[in-house]
Amino acid sequence: MESTKDFFLSKKVANQYLYMGVTALVIGVIFLVLIGNVTLLGIGILFTIMGVLNQSLKIIKLYPQYLEVKLGVIASKKLIKYDQITGFSVEKKMMILHYNNEKNEPKKVKFHIKAFEKEDIIELDQELKQKTDLEPIHTFIQTGIE
Repeated sequence: MESTKDFFLSKKVANQYLYMGVTALVIGVIFLVLIGNVTLLGIGILFTIMGVLNQSLKIIKLYPQYLEVKLGVIASKKLIKYDQITGFSVEKKMMILHYNNEKNEPKKVKFHIKAFEKEDIIELDQELKQKTDLEPIHTFIQTGIE
């Protein structure tokens, strides 16, 4: 099934891993030449690969009946039906999506506000308000986001 809307990891956050990886690679090469230590080369390669993979990471995919959440490159997917969502809000720079799983147990997914572009936060908020029958108090829009 094709998603109706995708929300990507913000470029600023995605590039952080890339910058750290390249920096660790450069320092690792210097350490390799000067003292023969290869520790930072492995860390540099790992962060560089993560940075490259994060460039196209879709954190949230919206489908007609549910949404898919994938918090990282190697993280598992969470599929949440719109009727399972009990609320969403912002607390301490974290966007929190509350939902009930199949066993009707309350669960939540947290996202850093920095993980999304400002326009994406506004659009995600509008999409969730349309697809869920929640009260208007549930919102991702706060004064610091707009």
